[in-house]
Amino acid sequence: MFVELKNIKKVFFNGDKPIEILKGVELKVEKGEKIAIVGPSGSGKTTLLNIIGTIDKPTTGEIFFNGVGIDYQDDEKLSFFRRKKIGFVFQFYHLLPELNVFENLIIPGLIEGLSWMEIERTAKELLEKLRLIPKKDARVYTLSGGERQKLAIGRALFLKPELLLADEPTGNLDPESAKEIINLFIELNQELKITLILVTHNMEIAKKMDKVYLLKEGFLVEYNKL
Repeated sequence: MFVELKNIKKVFFNGDKPIEILKGVELKVEKGEKIAIVGPSGSGKTTLLNIIGTIDKPTTGEIFFNGVGIDYQDDEKLSFFRRKKIGFVFQFYHLLPELNVFENLIIPGLIEGLSWMEIERTAKELLEKLRLIPKKDARVYTLSGGERQKLAIGRALFLKPELLLADEPTGNLDPESAKEIINLFIELNQELKITLILVTHNMEIAKKMDKVYLLKEGFLVEYNKL
């Protein structure tokens, strides 16, 4: 099993009052699978995605990647794992407006200390795949919403992660751009064999995934088992 969550619970505190957001989430995701997580606002979808991405820690429960449990005590090892294995795409693009498309794209490679030759090669491959070659030198403010999200996806893929986590990636897009972005996710999943976990409010988008899960009242249930 590529990703496995066992009895994940997450408790926040409002003053002294505990609020249990996740009450025992169980999830198994095969390598190369693409799944959607849906649910009402405030149900904990983003919290769950952050826990899967090791950005946040569960209050209790265990997470396994390829059968190996996550060690939250070793921050350096956890950070290395996150950089190498997981890519993140958000509703807001988090691009640097003072940089152009190429410069935004290569940031992960620069941080990782890759050679310039490798950075240029990877950037060229991604710009072609994302159909952004004509926009290589363009400033972020000149891009459409769909083009900005493509760039954010490219940046998430730069270090060739095995798992891509997308939190409402079409939330700021018009219907046509949203459709293009979802088709791109499906294409990347098929071509790169990358595992995709996507959070969305849009059931039409969710249905394009291999499986759909509903997060409600702290529990995760597969839709065809409701």
